[in-house]
Amino acid sequence: MKRVRAWIPAAFLFSFLLPAASTAQTEETLFLVAAKESRVQAQPWIDFLQRYDLPVEHYVLSELDLVKKHDFVTVAGGLDEDGVRELLAQILGEAGLASLESEETGKMILKENVWKEGQKVLIFAGRNAAAAAAARSESREAWMECLTDWFDLQDVPGGLKAY
Repeated sequence: MKRVRAWIPAAFLFSFLLPAASTAQTEETLFLVAAKESRVQAQPWIDFLQRYDLPVEHYVLSELDLVKKHDFVTVAGGLDEDGVRELLAQILGEAGLASLESEETGKMILKENVWKEGQKVLIFAGRNAAAAAAARSESREAWMECLTDWFDLQDVPGGLKAY
């Protein structure tokens, strides 16, 4: 009976620590939401980040609700891809969409507190998937700085090398 009582406080403590550990792990993950073609074009970028031990989980647009609760989200897509226009209108508003439509190339946009307080959302968007991919390539230094700050990648030997 004494042994059973000794395990009760340990089990109680463990039940509180386990969710905290899984939350910490989640906060060290970048969540990518992308339309199909943009997801395909983002694969080399995902591979690059994973080589530096930055976990990336990717989702299709229909799974957006699974991503909204996380701290670090990336959205990638072209306005001509299914669902992207609607999602970007939600995040950027009509004025933001108009600026994307008027650009020949895509843009990298950083938004905060989109679906929750403290959230950072990195957007690579353009008229089409190729423009969204070009936005990622052309803004390499900017997104590297963001990711370095968000995920404390200063400790990576040599930092993030050129993508």
